[in-house]
Amino acid sequence: MYILFESLTQKQADLCALVLSASGLSYRIKKNKNGWDVWVEETHYDRALESMELYFKENRNSRPGFSEKSVEIQKDTIISGIIISIILLLWYILVQNAGDVKEIINRFGASAVKILDGEYYRSVTALMLHKDEVHLAGNMIGLFIFGTAVCSVTGWGTGWLMILISGVAGNLLNAFMYESGHVSIGASTAVFGAIGILAGYQGFKVKRTSKRLKSAWVPVACGLALLGLLGAGGAEVDIMAHLFGFFFGILLGSLYVLFIKKTPGKILQWLFATGVSVIVFWAWSGG
Repeated sequence: MYILFESLTQKQADLCALVLSASGLSYRIKKNKNGWDVWVEETHYDRALESMELYFKENRNSRPGFSEKSVEIQKDTIISGIIISIILLLWYILVQNAGDVKEIINRFGASAVKILDGEYYRSVTALMLHKDEVHLAGNMIGLFIFGTAVCSVTGWGTGWLMILISGVAGNLLNAFMYESGHVSIGASTAVFGAIGILAGYQGFKVKRTSKRLKSAWVPVACGLALLGLLGAGGAEVDIMAHLFGFFFGILLGSLYVLFIKKTPGKILQWLFATGVSVIVFWAWSGG
């Protein structure tokens, strides 16, 4: 089922029940800590929304107080974005002061040859290596903006795990495409993974909740525009890694909408965040 309205008063929930029953639509009303949520079958979402909108149009004084499911950026989401940015900054400083930077990049960068030889951990460690301060700053800002946007709809633990997976998958596929003579570094693959997640999430959400199927492609088109604007400039930019990260992000965002009906709770968020830490620790331990 899919949520139609959330955090209503009991009177508003009863009104929804009356309108939906009169329209012959099945529904479910659940209580939460802030009020009452109204759920309907996914296949009936459009009809349910149209029925309620028609009622509100005919009874203009009934609309105030009703709110469709909204997205809010929580405090823990902002904090997680700041922590990720700080980790990237500290890791850059650590690498710069560790001695031979080129050797570190050679050891942990996303070398296509080495990855194909089984050193898959490089697809993770490469995300935390950066060429210079400008490269680092761009990815810190990108991850904070788009990463927190992802986490605002999936939860902070789920969001960062999805972003990490999209970045790793993008690096892996990039290695399989180049096969040899190619090394990439930087979190930008994960940044574009986050953009892809948002595009996939919004695209499938619109498609599922709107009869105007053409509008489902608008978020994806916007994501591609951002890819072209931010990810294709300069001879040293690895556009294919960005592209692969973006499309893996679209896949993950779409799967999230299709199979996750409710944002995972705190326990799962912490579990997923722990998973991110374990993956990073495993990678820097040399796999």
